[in-house]
This record gives sequence, C-alpha cells and structure tokens, in this order.
Amino acid sequence: MGLFSRSNNKIETPKVLLELRSPSCPITAIVEQDNRTAYFYLFGDNDDFRVKSCWVRNLAAAPEQIEEKLMEKGVPPMLTTEFCKFPEGQERLNENNLEIVWLEEGDGAALLENGEILAIIPSWGGNDGFFGYARDCKGEGHFAWELSADNEMHQRVKNAAAFVKAWDEDENPFQLLQPEILNYYDEIFGQSDKYYGIDNSEWPPKGLYVYEGAEKIVFATVAVSLRPQPKIEMYFENSSEINRIEIGIILRAGLTHDQINSVASFISGITAIPWDYITFLAQGHTVEFNTTAAGKFKYGILTNKLKVLPQMNIPVLGDLKTLFLWIVPISSSELEVVKESGSQELLYKLDSIGEEIFSLEREEVV
Repeated sequence: MGLFSRSNNKIETPKVLLELRSPSCPITAIVEQDNRTAYFYLFGDNDDFRVKSCWVRNLAAAPEQIEEKLMEKGVPPMLTTEFCKFPEGQERLNENNLEIVWLEEGDGAALLENGEILAIIPSWGGNDGFFGYARDCKGEGHFAWELSADNEMHQRVKNAAAFVKAWDEDENPFQLLQPEILNYYDEIFGQSDKYYGIDNSEWPPKGLYVYEGAEKIVFATVAVSLRPQPKIEMYFENSSEINRIEIGIILRAGLTHDQINSVASFISGITAIPWDYITFLAQGHTVEFNTTAAGKFKYGILTNKLKVLPQMNIPVLGDLKTLFLWIVPISSSELEVVKESGSQELLYKLDSIGEEIFSLEREEVV
C-alpha cells in the first residue's frame, strides 16, 4: 500500500499557489494545496527560523484522528473533525483570489482570500505547539488555532496593509518623518549639514545625522523607527513601547574623516541587524564596535540609562512610540562583566565616570 488505498484517493503532489518574499526579513511565504488540504508556510533562510506552517482548510472530509502515518511520510495532514468548522471539506483555493500581507515586523504574514483573512502566522508561530491562526479552524487545533473575531491580529493585518499602501502616497512615511527627526536633532545638538543615506538603496529608506561639535561628535539614525523590530513581542509585554528604535553614539571630537566614515558605516550595519537576523535590539544588549576608531573598545552596549546621555523624545508618525538607544563603546574586559553579572553591573560602573564614556582613550572601569 502506498499513500492511497484506491486510485481515486491518491494524494497529489502539493501545488504552489502563491509565493512572496518578505520586504524586510530573509523569509519567503508560500501557499500550497494538494487534493486534500491547503497550508500556509513561512520558509526562513536562516537555520534559526526553521519552517513555520499553518493549516488553512481541508478539501475533503476531515479524519477523526491525526494522520500520523502520512505526517511521517512528509504529507501535510488534514485537520481532524473536532477542530474543523467545515468537517465535510471546502472547495479548493483559487490562486487568483489570494493575497499575502506581511506584518510590519517582516517576520510574520497573513493569507487573505478576496480581502478576508484565511490564516496568519505571527512572530510566535511555530512555538510551544502553536502554528498560527486560521479562519476555518475552531478551538485550538493541532495545526492551527481559531481566528476569533476579537483577535487583535485583525487590526495588525489592517495596519500592515495600510503601511504598505502609504508608500504609494504623494508623501510617503519616510518623507513625512525624516524632516521631523532631522529638525529635532538640529534643535538638540546643533545645526548640521552632514547626512548619510544608510539604506544601500534598499527599502525602506533610512539615514544618519552627524553633528561635529567643538567637543563632541554626535551620530544619530533617521527613520529606522518606521518599522517595528521582529520577535520582540515574544519576550516583552510592553513591546509596542520598545519595538521601534533609533540608534546613536556620542564620541569626543578629534576623529579623522576616515574614522567618522567608519563609525557611520558601523551604525548602518547595526540598523540592519534586527531584520537581517530576525531578532531585536534592546536596552542592555551588546554589539561589536567594528570601526577604525575603536582602539581597545571593540564592543558597544546599548543603553539610555546613563546620566550623561541625552534623553531623547523622537518624533513619530501617529501615536507610535520610539525608543532611542545610545551605543557606549566598551572593552573586552567590560564585556565580560556583562556576561558574568549582567548589563546593570557595567552600567553602574560606566555611570560613575560621567562624560568619560565618550572618550575612546578612557580608562577601563574594571
């Protein structure tokens, strides 16, 4: 016996109906169906992401038990009768009626049919027995959970679709936000005519403000906050307050032109980390400070908790919130303190030296 008992029950090879690449993350969304069931998948390029799947609908009568033998053969299982709103099965999906909407973070997506949500795989899909939400599931099924009318993901998908549409307006989100942030920086730090594009001509646009003062050089990103970071809501309840970030660094004046360019390039790379690696940056995180200016301070800690650091109130679009994180260069020995005792221990020591944190010639605090 193969995968069928009678010739008219043969399981077809799944057909790809729709495929779409995430605009932000190295992830591809795919919709597949055979003659028994339809599934929504997210395939990540990185091993850490793995494949995420969510049942969409059965195309034939639902089984009473989980099809474990078929699953062992790599065949997508039907959802059991217990969890099906339509246990007798539904008609095949028509690819012409389907649309994929990526959530704003770029690591989750929704499948729509004629504008109505069929399935959603959010950031936390694929964890702890949860695959995703499906309109035609009832209860908490083995391969999908019910998408109830009051699920907040409905609004998240609407927001994501509106965000995509906003880029076709006469003034897109970047054109609205960039001058607001630049004006804010000019008021806080001083008028500057140094501005770098740090998006490598890729969407979405983002920039870097640089102010060279008599005593300090300030670098601060522009419009990185247009996108919320991936994955952060899996770890923080207040994720909407910390998932949009701008990043900066303050250094003592005296850097060469090449060193300034090196720091600018470094910050550009840091702003890509959340989406390239499907992760997030937050208070207390550390990064490599890969610049020609680094000297012995080859790492950086992200924080806005030190007394000498300006407390930023970044302009936003609508009622969103943006967290500003400063990069403070630290040494290998100081990094070990973070690893052994946590970031708070090192921040306490750095706080005690005041404006010395801006100097790449300072003494280590350990």
